Amino acid sequence: MTDFSWDVGTYFKDKEAFKDVIRTYVIHFGRNMKLVKNDNSRVRVCCIGAQGQCEWYAYCEFLPSTSCWQLRKLNDVHTCVRPFKVNLLRTKWLSGRLETSLCQNPRLRSNDVRNKAVKKWNISISNSKAQREMAMTLKNVCGSFQDKYKRNYDYAHELMRANPGSTMKVKVEDINGFVVFNIFYVCLKACKDRFISCRPIIALDGCFLKGFYGGELLTTVGRDPNDQMLPLAYVVVEVECKESWSWFL
Repeated sequence: MTDFSWDVGTYFKDKEAFKDVIRTYVIHFGRNMKLVKNDNSRVRVCCIGAQGQCEWYAYCEFLPSTSCWQLRKLNDVHTCVRPFKVNLLRTKWLSGRLETSLCQNPRLRSNDVRNKAVKKWNISISNSKAQREMAMTLKNVCGSFQDKYKRNYDYAHELMRANPGSTMKVKVEDINGFVVFNIFYVCLKACKDRFISCRPIIALDGCFLKGFYGGELLTTVGRDPNDQMLPLAYVVVEVECKESWSWFL
């Protein structure tokens, strides 16, 4: 972007492509823009710096003959100073630019995203926008939680294939024609074999799951001859209650 220059007559694939260029421009050059016109045939962008007195503007129009958009008018002169907060910054744009950083470090926090934006572009973003950006990036990279719940049977079959002799049970409910996840039970073959040498006592425990859909993890734990805890079986349920514990046991 250091050598970027606007050229009247430039073609764009669609309106979103032009708006994406505008957002990239305002982020790298630190300008506060506003979409004055934004409809199906034209987009007019003006700089609102210097209390709205800045003369910079760009006008892009749809050409039916070529089915694309073209930059028709431009006044590439700024009379304002660089602001620290940019209005046109969107979560989708930020997610696409910081996707690599989040993939390399999945434990990245919202404050880290905000600090990276300040160091890279010298702009400020809110904590809520940083959290939305992280959630959108994780969804693009790892897939949505809803899609993963649809593959519970695939996960159970894969565990059975990799651990022959294990026990897997998936319980679902039919709600208005939709199959909804209810309970997932796992007892691995190695844990079954190891229980033979454990002490004759079984402990029960449960904990909350901090994922997007929540739920609780119930487990049975034994003690091996080395005084170490051995998980015998576990189950993922919607809520810890008498019914879920009874089904588990």
